[in-house]
Amino acid sequence: LNTYWENVRNLYLPFESGQLSGSSDVYEHEIPGGQYTNLLYQSRQLGLTDKWPEIKRKYAEANMVLGDIPKVTPSSKVVGDLAQF
Repeated sequence: LNTYWENVRNLYLPFESGQLSGSSDVYEHEIPGGQYTNLLYQSRQLGLTDKWPEIKRKYAEANMVLGDIPKVTPSSKVVGDLAQF
């Protein structure tokens, strides 16, 4: 069974975010786990990898500007987009 899942995981390797463990940043910056990896991927695609620590801080700031909204799709996406610009 283990061999099966290792092979399946290799099939999805191109889609991995590069984050191999959990991150306390999701609590510190109040970024939902799924949004965290999506935001990380988006920032890389936008050439903002070097600004990742700042983007995480800006996510928390953007959330407060928007009224500390519940972070569910699509509101978490809006907060993430605002944090990157």
